[in-house]
Amino acid sequence: MNELRKYAAIGGAIAVVACWPFATGKIGEAIFKDGIASYSNSIIEVESVSYDRGYLSSTAESRIHVIDKGLSAELKQAGYPTELIVDHDISHGLFSISSTSTFSSTEEISEFVKGLTLTTESQLTGTTNLLLTSKDTDFVTEDLKAQGVEKLFLAASQVSATVEKDGQFRLSYQLPKAELRLDNQSEMVIDKVSGQSVGHYTDDIFIGEAIVGFGNLVLKDSESQLNNEVKGFKYTSTNHINEVKDKAEENTLSSKNTVELAEVITSSGVLKDGVFDISFEDLNYDALIKLVPLLQEQELTNENMEQLMLSFDLLAAKGFSLNINKFSANVLGSKIDSKVLMTLPAGTARASQNADKLIQTLQGNSELVIAKKLVDETPELRMQMDELLVNEFAVEDGDNYRLSAKIADGQIELLNGQKMPLFMLLGFLSYLG
Repeated sequence: MNELRKYAAIGGAIAVVACWPFATGKIGEAIFKDGIASYSNSIIEVESVSYDRGYLSSTAESRIHVIDKGLSAELKQAGYPTELIVDHDISHGLFSISSTSTFSSTEEISEFVKGLTLTTESQLTGTTNLLLTSKDTDFVTEDLKAQGVEKLFLAASQVSATVEKDGQFRLSYQLPKAELRLDNQSEMVIDKVSGQSVGHYTDDIFIGEAIVGFGNLVLKDSESQLNNEVKGFKYTSTNHINEVKDKAEENTLSSKNTVELAEVITSSGVLKDGVFDISFEDLNYDALIKLVPLLQEQELTNENMEQLMLSFDLLAAKGFSLNINKFSANVLGSKIDSKVLMTLPAGTARASQNADKLIQTLQGNSELVIAKKLVDETPELRMQMDELLVNEFAVEDGDNYRLSAKIADGQIELLNGQKMPLFMLLGFLSYLG
């Protein structure tokens, strides 16, 4: 009897394995059709054209169509298609469904679109992996040639992503090279573009870390003799929510954004090790999620403007900080370092209608440290620094000059104790340039 049960269990397992592709195929068809049916957009319409389900594989066809009349007319006038046909080859595994999709159209489309391939794998756990690849493409047409464009090239590139059931995702992309060259030999060439994002979206706000960068950017203009080069660019953005237990209305968002430059070469000189680090701290989350969609509106109605002001009032009433934590570089062989830290304390009511009160409550400080060597080698800086030293706005600090100011009560207080209106801080900050 025990042996019979064992054989029955084995037979049952074999039957499940044999029949499971039917189940995963049916699941795949449901996911495909439900996904398309649930897609809603006032600009683009997606529809299922056909779905032919088999045992281990299926084929499907979908259609992406521009329904916005204005955009459709613009695309047609520019010679671009207003619809795409997507062909899907789908495979049913035991625990996943994968597909390879290619693009075509009833209208004329570019070689770039024809060269796109999207590969997806959806696991029964809810995890989906995607890979979008393109081929080397030169976009130059006869019309562009007539306008002086000799080359408009994108190297084969790819975008990959993993999306979890809970909305968390990991995205990465690589573009080895892009090139624009005119017939007068002016050109822009960018190499080794790459980036990645890890996080999720909450209320249309990205929470997580995103990084984008490139290895080299060359800009040449034959007419102005411009010849600039940027090496080692990197931009990092990190957003996170600071949650207050049992007080969701007090949740805040902090955002840190950093630009790094390894080297910039221009006709005026060389900049190395550039860093620009700016952060927004303790932004009230409720106010922010109301502001973001309003700021994205192409046209602000009176009603939207009123809502925007109310959201800003809430943001100001809760208080926040805006900090340029670091603005530094090695310029012409000498170091420049600066920072500006500003805080708006909580408690400012109706800030949108009371700008004076807003300015009066700002607090903070700013500082600029610049090497004596750079000042001595730059006549314009030398003149400005001499004036600052005479007025005791700046002091000598070893091998550097230092300028600093405190911000309080609507005024800035300089090193010599002199106070002046806050708007004059803009003049003070001009020395950072």
